[in-house]
Amino acid sequence: MTEAFFLVSNNPLVAVTYPDLDLCLIEGFVLDTFLRTRDYIHCGHRLLTHPLSGSLKPGRIPCKTVFLTSEKPGLDLDSLRYIESSIEIYHKTAPRLPYSWPERLLADYAAVDLSHVEAALESMLSLTGRRRHDRAGTGGS
Repeated sequence: MTEAFFLVSNNPLVAVTYPDLDLCLIEGFVLDTFLRTRDYIHCGHRLLTHPLSGSLKPGRIPCKTVFLTSEKPGLDLDSLRYIESSIEIYHKTAPRLPYSWPERLLADYAAVDLSHVEAALESMLSLTGRRRHDRAGTGGS
């Protein structure tokens, strides 16, 4: 069964935890994730999760995951406004000097992002009547 959504993420923990999900894994920063998300929105995909979910400043976190529709019904101006606003906020909150994340903090932020993914995934799957363990092929259809 094809999912009604896919993810754009720069969090490798999401890819490792959910290898069967349709995921565009970004090698880069949160800004790169937002820019790729905007590209997908320009192609007609819609946001299913807000890019600023989790109440963390996007310029102060190392990873982010966004859910988008698989279908492309056309340019959604609300999605475009949300991602453009998120890009602006990223620039406002990003440090002026390059920052190197300590490994321990990277792991902590990856786990926080993963918890947001898990909550969103539960919501997405409950809307389709599926259970999370169905994704791993351990049960259900």
